Amino acid sequence: MKTIDCYYRFEKLNPEKSKSRFDLVYNSEIYEPVHNPNAKGEVFIYFGSNPNIKAKGNRKTDYTLSIRNRHFTSVFIPDITKPNLAFGDFGSDAILILLSEKTIELLICKGKKNLSQNLFNLLFDSELDSEIEAFRGQTQKLKLVSNAM
Repeated sequence: MKTIDCYYRFEKLNPEKSKSRFDLVYNSEIYEPVHNPNAKGEVFIYFGSNPNIKAKGNRKTDYTLSIRNRHFTSVFIPDITKPNLAFGDFGSDAILILLSEKTIELLICKGKKNLSQNLFNLLFDSELDSEIEAFRGQTQKLKLVSNAM
């Protein structure tokens, strides 16, 4: 059964330009809330701390993902033993997030916001690894094709 509906991979392409900017290098399909290109056609996100974002309910967060000039989602890291795994949400959609210094991967699970914690548990327990690797495999194929030109 497919859990992840859409995959986005962002990489830090120019760290001298911005410490928090990550540029799109691959997406499996268009997810309108994320895919918001600028005048040059570039799609990118910003990851960083933002004390002005107030999370709903008792959930608290120190991080946020922004797309161009607007807040996209707060980033929740529920388990400090795996600080590279996080989740957020947008509208009714759950967003699973894989973080590293050079990449951010967004796993969009449409209509599953109410299952965010359960989806995070699947991610934490490596139950989504085969789906994630399938998306990553597509990314590698594209890089090989573009390098061959």
